[in-house]
Amino acid sequence: MPEPKKGATRGRTRITSIPGTRVYYKPALGKVIFRPTNVIRSSDKVIARNKLLIEAKEKPATKCKGRPWKEFIKCLSEEMKKLK
Repeated sequence: MPEPKKGATRGRTRITSIPGTRVYYKPALGKVIFRPTNVIRSSDKVIARNKLLIEAKEKPATKCKGRPWKEFIKCLSEEMKKLK
């Protein structure tokens, strides 16, 4: 996995019809939304957390997989607190 850095970096997206753009329907607004496919990191805290996740031997999401959604979120929150 590449080293986290500030600025726009490549994101993971589903197949898109317009290169560099993710298109989806937003029911709350009742219209189609176009968003860029990149990820923008502007905080040193976010970069530090990303580095912790890269260095972790066992990823928090892997430890919690296979659980119902509410339990997964609770487990993930606890594992992230331990990671700090």
